[in-house]
Amino acid sequence: MWSPIHTDCAAECELVDSTPVPDPDPEISKPIDAPAESPEARVIGGVSIKRTGQRPKRVIAVSGAKGGSGKTVIASNLAIYLASLGRTTVVVDADKSGAHMHTLLGLPPVLPSQILRTSAASTALEVEPTSVAGMYFVNGGLAEGNAGRSHSRSRVELFSALPELDCDYMVIDLGTGIETDLIDPFLAADIALYVTVPEPASVEGCYRFMRAMFLRRLSLLAGDVKQRAELLALAEDLGGLPAPRELIEALEADEHALAAIGRECLKRFELHLVVNQTRVRADLELGESMTSAVWQRLGVNLDYVGYIDYDDTVWTCVRACEPLLVKSPSTKASKHIERLARRLISMDVAKSGLRIMRTVPPGTHHDLLEVDRGATDEEIRRAYRRVREVYTDTSLCGYGLFTKKELEAVRARLEEAFDVLLDRNRRRPYELSVFPDAPAPHDEEVVIAQRTDLPPAPTVTPETEFDGAILRRMRESLGLELKQISRRTKISLLYLQAIEDDDFGALPAIVYVRGFVGELAKTLGLDPAQVSHTYVRRVKRNLGEAGA
Repeated sequence: MWSPIHTDCAAECELVDSTPVPDPDPEISKPIDAPAESPEARVIGGVSIKRTGQRPKRVIAVSGAKGGSGKTVIASNLAIYLASLGRTTVVVDADKSGAHMHTLLGLPPVLPSQILRTSAASTALEVEPTSVAGMYFVNGGLAEGNAGRSHSRSRVELFSALPELDCDYMVIDLGTGIETDLIDPFLAADIALYVTVPEPASVEGCYRFMRAMFLRRLSLLAGDVKQRAELLALAEDLGGLPAPRELIEALEADEHALAAIGRECLKRFELHLVVNQTRVRADLELGESMTSAVWQRLGVNLDYVGYIDYDDTVWTCVRACEPLLVKSPSTKASKHIERLARRLISMDVAKSGLRIMRTVPPGTHHDLLEVDRGATDEEIRRAYRRVREVYTDTSLCGYGLFTKKELEAVRARLEEAFDVLLDRNRRRPYELSVFPDAPAPHDEEVVIAQRTDLPPAPTVTPETEFDGAILRRMRESLGLELKQISRRTKISLLYLQAIEDDDFGALPAIVYVRGFVGELAKTLGLDPAQVSHTYVRRVKRNLGEAGA
C-alpha cells in the first residue's frame, strides 16, 4: 500500500525512528524524470495494457465535500482528457457508497446475479477497456462485490493491488468522507484534488476534511506509538478535529516533541480546490475567499485551482450514460474541465514552483489585508474592500469556519489594519517593528530617512484636489529628495520641479503630464488615479483648455 508520508516533509523535519509505515510504491515515488521501464504490454485481469509514455505512473486522487458535488464527473473526464493526449490512463472507482462511475463511462452495471459467478472469491483487479482509446476502468468493488467475489473489498485490499497496474496516469475517485483509509491515499497521490460546490454544507465539509487531513498527516509522522497517542489525546481535548494552527500552538505550549515537525507540516500543507457548478459571480470568487478565510482561521494553504460552470449538458450526458468530453466536447463545462486538466498537468511538472508564497509575516496587518510591505494606499483600499466581504456574517466562505465572536474579532483587526496602514505616521513605526531587517518600501534607491525632524504629512481624503504644494509636503514628510524620485521614475528633474511649483508652462503635453504625475503618486504612496485626475484638471483649467 502507498505510504501517505511525503518524503520532502519527513526529510526536512529530520524524523528518525518513526513508527513503521509501509514503503511507498516505487512506481509512484520515482522522480518525474526517472527513466521508465520498457513499455512492453502487460496483461491485468485479462486486458492487455501497454504504457506509451517515458515517465513513471502518476496518480491523481479526487475527493469531494458531499455526494452530488460532481467529483465522479470530474474524475472520469480528467481521465478522458489524459487519454486523449496519448497517455495510457486507468480510472478507478474507489467510492464506498456511491460507486457509479461506470454509468458515466457508458459501461454496463454489475448485476447481483453476476457477482457469485465462481465459488471462490477472486482477488485480481478487473480492468475493463472503455470507448476511449487508451483508457481503462477499474471498479474497486468497495460498495459491493465484483463479478467473482462474494464480498466487497476494503480500501486496503484495493490500494495494495493498484500498483500492479501499468499505466501512465491513474485517476482515482475516492468518494466522500474523512476516514483514514480515504485520507491516506489522498495524501499519497501525486496530485490530490478536492471538489466543492457553492453550498454551505459543501463548504463546511471541505474545512472538516482539511482538519482531518492535517491531523492524519501529523499522526503518521509521530516518532512512536506514544507520541501518536499523545497527539490524538490533545486533538480530542481541543474538540476532536482542531484547526491545524491551534493544534501546533498547543503542542508548542506543551513543548512536545512533535511541535517542530508540526510547524514544518503547517508550512507545507496544501489542498488543491476546485469549485464546481458555479452560477453567479459570487460563486467564481468563492475559491479565493475560502483561501483567505482558511489561512486566517486554520493557518494552512488552500490552493484554488479553478471553477467549472453549471451546465445542463452534464446532466444530459449523465442521463444518457455517455462521457461528457466525448458526447459534448465544446460545451463550457467541457472547456473548463480541459482547462483544469491542463493546470493539473503543469502542477505535476513543476510542483514546487506553484506553492503559495507569502511575503509578509503571519498575523501582521499586511497578512490580514494580503498586501506587500510596499503597497500603495489604493492597493490597500482595494484589498480592504475585498477582504471585508470575506468576513461578513452572511459570507458563504466562512460557514463552518468561524463563530460569530471570531468573525467580530477578525473584523475589528481588519479595521485596525486598514487604519494603521493608511496613516503614514502610524504605518512607518509599525512596519519598522514588523520588518526590522527588511529594506524600506519601493526600492533601494528610495530610502525613507529614519529621522525625527520630518514634517507631518498633509491630510489626504478622497475629495482632495492635488496641487504641487501638497505633493511637495508629502515628499518632504517621507524624507525624499527630488533627485531620488527622478532616478527611480526616470522623470526629468526639471519636470518634477515644475510639477511641484505648479509651473504649467514648463510642462510637456497633457498626456505626458498625466503619466508623470501618476508615477510620482505611486512613489509617494498615493492613489495614482486620484492624483493624476485632479492635477491634470487644474492644469487644463489654468491653461484655459476645454474639458476642465
